[in-house]
Amino acid sequence: MTIPTSELCARYRRICVSVVCDALYELDLPERVLPSGLKPLLPDMRMAGIAYTLKGRAIRPGVGWDRGLDRIKSYLEMFKELTPDSVLVSYNPDSEVGHFGELTGNSAQQYGCTGVVLEGNLRDLDGLLDIGLQVFYRDLSPLNAIGRWEMVASQVPVTIGGVTVEPGDLVVGDRDGVLVVAGSEAERVLLQSESIVGSEELVRADMRAGATPWEGLERHGHI
Repeated sequence: MTIPTSELCARYRRICVSVVCDALYELDLPERVLPSGLKPLLPDMRMAGIAYTLKGRAIRPGVGWDRGLDRIKSYLEMFKELTPDSVLVSYNPDSEVGHFGELTGNSAQQYGCTGVVLEGNLRDLDGLLDIGLQVFYRDLSPLNAIGRWEMVASQVPVTIGGVTVEPGDLVVGDRDGVLVVAGSEAERVLLQSESIVGSEELVRADMRAGATPWEGLERHGHI
């Protein structure tokens, strides 16, 4: 990839997810949209970054606080592996606890993480809103994870709603949804997306001058 990661992600944050979907479609690449049930904590904030994946599981029966500390340690130490412009993608099926909260959010931010995709439950919303970390989450739970949940793997493929996210994929999100772009295609998709943004600006001007959507499409090749 010739575009530095920081620049790549910054440029993606200027583009809405629907345009990136259009770019994938025009390039005949998979449109890997995650389930619409993943809700943005900050609807006005766009997210873009490189996937760091983890997989968790429920501990049943629970083992209590003291024994649970040993089993949560690898997860709490994982945060030092996050890098600038990363997006933490956390997959936690069949577990009722809170899998991410304000304290872990503070740590993620300190290591440069720009957002979280949480196939699981969020807690500590007020604190997360205060620090401004974008999280796309499935549900809410105030329950503490210690002794009830553990991380079983990191930097492995995870499948959310039939969409597989690989470590190193590009993840983008806004109020329209969350989309995954193969890391090997991220630069090509970015350039196509930026081209579409330029075409849409011309189409928008035509619409405001009275042209029909079809006329805009004929003139500029996009709608």
